[in-house]
Amino acid sequence: MSSSEKVVLILVGFVGSGKSTFATALEHHFPQQWCRCNQDDLGSRIQVETLARESLRNGFSVCIDRTNIDESQRAHWTRIAHEFPGTMTWVILFDTPYEVCASRLQQRTTHPTIHSPEMGLSVLSRFEEDFIPPSAREGFHRIVSLKPADTKVDYLASDIVIILERVRSSGPVLSTPEPVRISWAERRRHARPYRGQSSDSCTRGGNNQNGFLSRVWAQWTVFPTQSPSGGVHPISTSSNGSAVGSRGDEADGAVGGNINVQVPPKSEDLLGVD
Repeated sequence: MSSSEKVVLILVGFVGSGKSTFATALEHHFPQQWCRCNQDDLGSRIQVETLARESLRNGFSVCIDRTNIDESQRAHWTRIAHEFPGTMTWVILFDTPYEVCASRLQQRTTHPTIHSPEMGLSVLSRFEEDFIPPSAREGFHRIVSLKPADTKVDYLASDIVIILERVRSSGPVLSTPEPVRISWAERRRHARPYRGQSSDSCTRGGNNQNGFLSRVWAQWTVFPTQSPSGGVHPISTSSNGSAVGSRGDEADGAVGGNINVQVPPKSEDLLGVD
């Protein structure tokens, strides 16, 4: 990216999804362009906001490294971006399966705010209940979803460049009418097989074409990519060719047109876990 281009890059995902590994590598490889703003290190969201503003004022792009699990949390960063005219707001959603995050948490021993596997799993469960995926109506310029296959344990500078270029070239986010809000936990519950039903007919990820996950596309917001001819595809894809919308993205829509699943508000300042 050019040195004159300023970006507020909002990372979104569960604890254990890989956000901090990416953000740390981004700042390490490009310290003259990027500042990582991590709540676990800084102590509070207010301190993250302060560092983000200071960094943007000094000409840096900023990477907001926290879970950012719902619209109200992400709104802090879009507001800050608007304070600096010309600043782009990008989102990377780390679409890491719940089970993978749980496995990582059981092996993690050095997290600054999560001091035991049991605590990590408790936080993960709570975040699953509250998670709402990012959507176009929040005002982002770009949104890209990364699967575990798209991420690294040790990023090279070239890996970071590829991901940033993928975000930049994904094309403007398209808006549709306001979607019904459905939590990730609700999607997972509906995706599980009923008693007596084979797992093949209703798998996690929504392979049942007549089921819950296939119907939520009716009024959902889609993330476009540029086609070779210059047009805009309706659905972005991950590097392995799968449509963005699997698990973390796909259910930001309506079911039957009138079902509205509401998530109660919660404090976002208890943990900024990565």
